[in-house]
Amino acid sequence: MKLTAADIARLAEGDLKGDGATPIFAAAPLETAGPADLAFLADPALAAAAAASRAGCLLAPRGCEAALKDFPGTAVFTKNPKYAFMLALRLVEKEMRPLPAAGVHPSAAVATSAKVEPSAHIGPCAVVEEGAAIGYGAVIGAQCYVGRGARVGRATRLYPGVKIMDACEIGAECIIHAGAVIGSDGYGYISPRGVHEKIPQLGKVIVEDSVEIGANTAIDRAALEATVIGAGTKIDNLVHIAHNVKIGKNCLIIAQAGIAGSTVIGNNVILAGHSAI
Repeated sequence: MKLTAADIARLAEGDLKGDGATPIFAAAPLETAGPADLAFLADPALAAAAAASRAGCLLAPRGCEAALKDFPGTAVFTKNPKYAFMLALRLVEKEMRPLPAAGVHPSAAVATSAKVEPSAHIGPCAVVEEGAAIGYGAVIGAQCYVGRGARVGRATRLYPGVKIMDACEIGAECIIHAGAVIGSDGYGYISPRGVHEKIPQLGKVIVEDSVEIGANTAIDRAALEATVIGAGTKIDNLVHIAHNVKIGKNCLIIAQAGIAGSTVIGNNVILAGHSAI
């Protein structure tokens, strides 16, 4: 990150106190930040302690100006310091984790009937099967699998080792982390003769726009129709979502949660870690 304190103030829509030319090269926690770092104060009650920080630039809540009058660095007073800090971290992330260049790696296997936008990236040893479609600016990481007839939307990123099984649909601007499996068979059996016989799972998974799915999470395809993950929902690592589940928009589903088949969850629901539905 190569910004000045004045740049941070503009980003935060905040009020600058101190030298706007102060160079900022990194971000750090308040306790360990140095003169070249950006830090933030979320709790006004801790403003007096924050005044001793060595951070070069401090994002602080409006109303803390008097408590931070002795802060030696540059301060930016803004409505929501944590949010402003997040915006700055996005700039850091773009530098630390730049998107790979467009194109298909020579070791990737892309079927002739697949449709891959020229702006998309298909990484080493990735497989894109017949009839699949990869959208504008999408990133398909190393060793990913996109099955027959599957869809990956615009600007969606699949980290290495993600599996999108046949006919599943991933929306725009989604993030799916390493090892996640979307569209594994639902767990369905019948035992009419004392032996467990598998019920074919012929449906799919639909992941709507701006969903994030954590590492090693598994979302099962529906038996006949669709398992649905609503737009804006964020799913942590090691979550299992069974077949025919319908999850609403903007939900938060935390690590090791388990959601049984045909469960319906509304909008803006939070499932805490290790909860079961």
